[in-house]
Amino acid sequence: MKVMISAGEASGDMHAAGVVDALVAIASDAAPDSTPIEFFGMGGNRLADTGMEILVDVDKNAVMGLLEVLHKYPALRANLSTLRNALSERRPDILVLVDYPHFNMKLATTAKSLGIPVLFFIAPKVWASRAGRIAELSKLVDHMALILPFEKKIFDDAQIACSYVGNPLMDNKSLIEAASSTPSDKSATKRIALLPGSRKSEISMLLPPMLKACENLAKQHTEIEFVLPVAETIELTLLEKMANDCDASVTFIQSTDYEILATCDAALVASGTATLELAILGVPMVVIYKLKPLSYKVLKRWLTIEHISLVNIIADKRVVPELLQDEVTEENLTAEINTLLMNKETNNEQLTGLASVYKQLGSQGASKRTAELILSLVNKARSDANVKDIACT
Repeated sequence: MKVMISAGEASGDMHAAGVVDALVAIASDAAPDSTPIEFFGMGGNRLADTGMEILVDVDKNAVMGLLEVLHKYPALRANLSTLRNALSERRPDILVLVDYPHFNMKLATTAKSLGIPVLFFIAPKVWASRAGRIAELSKLVDHMALILPFEKKIFDDAQIACSYVGNPLMDNKSLIEAASSTPSDKSATKRIALLPGSRKSEISMLLPPMLKACENLAKQHTEIEFVLPVAETIELTLLEKMANDCDASVTFIQSTDYEILATCDAALVASGTATLELAILGVPMVVIYKLKPLSYKVLKRWLTIEHISLVNIIADKRVVPELLQDEVTEENLTAEINTLLMNKETNNEQLTGLASVYKQLGSQGASKRTAELILSLVNKARSDANVKDIACT
C-alpha cells in the first residue's frame, strides 16, 4: 500500500506522525509478513522519523499571513508541483491531507482528477472563516477526520462524509503524563512561559512585545523566571539573537519539555495548537495574535467567529483573554500576566474553564481511529475498482 501525506506545518507534522505509527502497527498486527507500507509526501522531522520519504520539507514552508504567502508564492507553487507530480507518477492508494487548507485543497483537486481517494485529517476551519470552502470540500474529499467535537454537525449538515476521531493531543503520552503529575505546590519563584509560535513570521511579530513584557515583569517581581519552548521548525540561534538585548533572562527549553511547562504559573501564547496543550497542562494563559496590517485587514473580513483561540472556541465562551493586533503591546501583556499572578479569583476561574475544555477533548485513540479510516477508504476504493473490472469483462 502507498500512502501520500501532505502536512504543511509543525503541528500537522506531529499529528500525522502519530497516524503513520498507528497505521504501521495495525497493518503489522493484521499481516506481520506483508510488504511495508510506503509513505511519502510533505512533512517535517516527526514524519521523517517514522521513515516517511520527505519530498517537500515542511520546515521550509511555515508561513502565515497574506503578504507572507505572496512573498513565498514561487516556492509554494514549486512545492505543489512536486507533490502533484508525485501523485501522477506514483499513484498512491490514498492522499491524506493534514490541515494547511489553501495548499492542500489544490492538491486534492489533482488527486480527484486521478481517481485517488482523499482523507482530510484536521479539517479547514470553515466555522471560523471562508465558509464557502464547504461546497468545494464536498467535491474534493472522500472523508473528513475531525478533531474538534463541534465540527461534526457542520459537515453532517453539509452532507460530507465525516468522523469525529478525537483530538490527537490526547495521544501525546508525555503531555498527558505531565498533566496528571503536575505538583500541587509550586515554587515561590513565578515561572512564565513564552510560546510565540512555530513560524518565523509569527515569532517576528509576537516575540519582541513578549520580551518587553518580560523586562517589565522582572522589574515588578523579585522572584520570576521565563522559559521559551523552541519549536522544531525554528532555529535556536534565531531566538537567542532576538533575546540577546532583553534585560530579563530567558531559558530555552525543548517544545516537548511538558514537565517544565506544567510548572509554569502563566503563559503568553500565540493562538494555535499550543493553547490546547496549555489547557491540558492547566497553565493559565494570555492568547495573542498579530499579523501584518494588510493581512489582518483581509483576515478580519473573513472571520465569522467571536473568539480566535481554540480554548475559547471549544468552551463557547471567554475562558482566556485574547489580545489581537494593535492590542499586542508590552503594556497589555504585562497587565494581563500580572492579573493572572496577582488575582487569585481570576486565576482559579480560568483554571476551572481550562479543565472543562480538557474534558471536552475526549479520550485517546485519535491516531488509531484515523489510521482505521485510511485502511477503510483504501479497501473501499480497491473493492469498487474490482467491481468495475468485473463489470467490464
